[in-house]
Amino acid sequence: MAARPSRKSLANTAAVSALALAATLTGAAVAPSTAAADTGDRTQTVGCESLYVNDSSGVTHARLRNCTVTWGKNIFDGSYWQTVKFELLDARTDGVCARSNVIVSPSGAGAQASECNGVWTAKTANFGGRATNIFIRIAYGSNSTYGKISTNVTPPSGF
Repeated sequence: MAARPSRKSLANTAAVSALALAATLTGAAVAPSTAAADTGDRTQTVGCESLYVNDSSGVTHARLRNCTVTWGKNIFDGSYWQTVKFELLDARTDGVCARSNVIVSPSGAGAQASECNGVWTAKTANFGGRATNIFIRIAYGSNSTYGKISTNVTPPSGF
């Protein structure tokens, strides 16, 4: 006559089986998928000030808003880059345009833009190489005497 398993051993066997099944299912659910290859690109975006230019009477003629600088680098090949984005507005459509000038130090590379139609217009300037700061200035025609006309953006640590 065969020995009959006790209730305790049946309960233990069921518990171990349930635990094994749960581990198998959990392992399948959290198994890592194929990861995308790391390109080495690292970026950090910082905001910069809004700018404006007034005439001598205090009337605003040029505006710059929504300004950001994205500082980039590649940890594999050591390359650096910067992307400057903002919106420019000719606040008075009087035939004199709003102008912007973005200059990267120490290279002196620059990008100019203008807006003449009284509509907020997106502008982007891209630069390569390592930079110590980015200088952004706006003007109204040749006037850039009155108002908050420029800002200087320094890189975050590590860029």
